[in-house]
Amino acid sequence: MSTVISSFVTITCDNQCGKTITFPQTEEAEKEAFHANPWMNALRFITTADQRKYIYCSDECEAKQLGTGIHNKKLLIAPTGPNSVDLAAQAAARARQATEQIKAGNPVTLS
Repeated sequence: MSTVISSFVTITCDNQCGKTITFPQTEEAEKEAFHANPWMNALRFITTADQRKYIYCSDECEAKQLGTGIHNKKLLIAPTGPNSVDLAAQAAARARQATEQIKAGNPVTLS
């Protein structure tokens, strides 16, 4: 009886558009997968500053996810003083306004 150990690669678009491919982890299989799935030639690999990783099959899927704010770093602000809740609410409002401006295609200045 023989034992064969094999590995596979699965690539799935993080925009949930339905594009996914699984192929054996060999150079030949990778070439075949790229040839059979032209969308793989436009893959976008995104790593955020806090090391979260995303893969998108196209500019369109990446842009749709950018609009959701998924790449933004999530900050938790713990109340420490009498006005900290107000400061947190103001920061959240500024973040919402900046997101709306970015979605509208306008420049944003962060302070």
